Amino acid sequence: GCNFEKNARFCFQNVLDLNLHNHVDAVLEIVEVANKELKIDQKLKTIENTWVALDLKYVPHKPSNPEFQVISSPEQLIEALEEHQLQLQSLAGLGKFVEFFRERVSNWQKTLGTIESTLLLWLRVQRTWDSLETIFLTGADIRTELPDDTKRFEVLDQTFKELMLGSSQNPNAMFACCTEGRYELLQELWNSLEECQKALNEYLDQKKNVFPRFYFVSNLALLDILSNGYEPVKIMPHMSACFNGIKTLELAPVKNGSEKKKSKGGVLDTALGMVAVDGEHVKFPSKLEITGPVEIWLKTVGEFMQTTLQNETNNALLGTANWDGDRPRHEWLLDFPAQVILLASQVTWTEECCQAIEEVEAGQENALEKFLGTCDLRLTELIRLVQGKLVASDRTKIITLITLDVHGKEVVEGLIRNKVESTRDFAWQSQLRYSWRDDDQSCQISICDYRTMYSFEYIGNVDRLVITPLTDRCYITLTMALRLTLGGAPAGPAGTGKTETTKDLARSLGLPCYVFNCSDQMNYQTIGDIFKGLAQTGAWGCFDEFNRIPIEVLSVVATQVKTILDAIRLLSDPLNRPEPYNKLPSGKPNVKVGNFDFMGTNISLIPTTGFFITMNPGYAGRTELPENLKALFRSCAMIRPDLQP
Repeated sequence: GCNFEKNARFCFQNVLDLNLHNHVDAVLEIVEVANKELKIDQKLKTIENTWVALDLKYVPHKPSNPEFQVISSPEQLIEALEEHQLQLQSLAGLGKFVEFFRERVSNWQKTLGTIESTLLLWLRVQRTWDSLETIFLTGADIRTELPDDTKRFEVLDQTFKELMLGSSQNPNAMFACCTEGRYELLQELWNSLEECQKALNEYLDQKKNVFPRFYFVSNLALLDILSNGYEPVKIMPHMSACFNGIKTLELAPVKNGSEKKKSKGGVLDTALGMVAVDGEHVKFPSKLEITGPVEIWLKTVGEFMQTTLQNETNNALLGTANWDGDRPRHEWLLDFPAQVILLASQVTWTEECCQAIEEVEAGQENALEKFLGTCDLRLTELIRLVQGKLVASDRTKIITLITLDVHGKEVVEGLIRNKVESTRDFAWQSQLRYSWRDDDQSCQISICDYRTMYSFEYIGNVDRLVITPLTDRCYITLTMALRLTLGGAPAGPAGTGKTETTKDLARSLGLPCYVFNCSDQMNYQTIGDIFKGLAQTGAWGCFDEFNRIPIEVLSVVATQVKTILDAIRLLSDPLNRPEPYNKLPSGKPNVKVGNFDFMGTNISLIPTTGFFITMNPGYAGRTELPENLKALFRSCAMIRPDLQP
């Protein structure tokens, strides 16, 4: 080799004297390595300069306390982190060219890895702390019920605030995330937060098991309900989440301008009735004294709701005897709530139509034609009434009754057309038939082989579907699925009435129906919680776009659904029920019939529970249902109506 000195006298001649032209390959290799090393050095300097200057952004946590700040909008930092990690990974794979910088590259990979893990944990801790802060620090109910976890949260809250105060004074991201012991401190905070969250979830689960409709309320809303449980006025905005038809309760007015005394041991308030979402008022038969924990008095509200509707229906049916006397039908219907009017009318229609068929069987050939004339006359009276001046609620009630009367008339015309002469004829058996029992003020509903009792869930003054042959067929399919202890699966294009038909059938049976819009974000725990609520309330669940749920979740869901259906099938036989439930009627009454194990939890069962899934088979991004899930549902094809004249 040749030795030379780089100084002021070094010139081009000295380069020529080196005879580099005789070592072209070696020179080219050295130049290539030098160029690569220059680029590597420049990239490393860029990464270093970026992270020396990159800061975490902080914003005040609350306007009332601007001094305490939390991390905000780290998107730019995370974007730079991902970009530089990819660059370092690329540099580490350059072989001999990176050997000189191997230690620097490795150190930066470790540094950025530390920043990433610490920052993600930090943000997770911050989000969880933010969601629990108000609950544990200001929720009087939680502080009383969970004293140990409240103290734990107070300690971690102080530690977290000290951490945020110190980091905001030096916001450099690398310094904040790479400080010795920072990750370990955040891990300790996260472990404590998990314990607080677990205790909170167990506490909420206890409340949900007492009043299962809480499963259909978000945890945030549920905490608001529990924290204000002894102030019924503050619970009213959440009533419609628990009871679909109830917007609020009609509370007794304050006398003489004095404030109502709130006492955990005494009467909190007095409810006089319930108000529907559409504004309809229904008075309770007696005053409901609101007392005790919120989950207890809400449960009592549900019982009062059913008792009220039973009493009103019984009174309405007694009034039907005067339709041809001093209180005609078009006047009678203004005396009772819409739901009661519809139920009483259907009970009366069933009795009269059944009597007409029996008369035909006995030899009176024109009995059904005569009854058709009665239906026409009643329909004409309603049309005349709706053409006059009415308040909005009465108009809605009468239009809904006209809808059902038109369907009843069409059924009678079909019976005449098919020359039905027996109540055992399929044309009659395939209709929803209502019969009232005076002894226990209950209503039995029959269609084909399916029998159930009306559940008296208040639905308010709402519109009902126009019944078409497709609706009739869907009703038969879904009710027979329930008869076989299966779920229902209406399938078809958008706008064919899959969800609305399911909801309308639930209204016809007086059952609560909760609709859930499925997405690929749902997991088996969230769906399992919904199932717990449905099983313990006896409600129907309608899961829209069910096939959007990921296949791995659907496999677990199939097991969950099968567990509940197996329990319904088992406990429908009184011999399989424990005391005192074995004295209840056989089949699927709308009352608790026992307990069963669901996902490791022992929960109660009301066997009127139903599962219904709607699907759009033609849409992109949909999952094919597993075979073990398909076997639990009975499908029903829904098509678009033919609107051509």
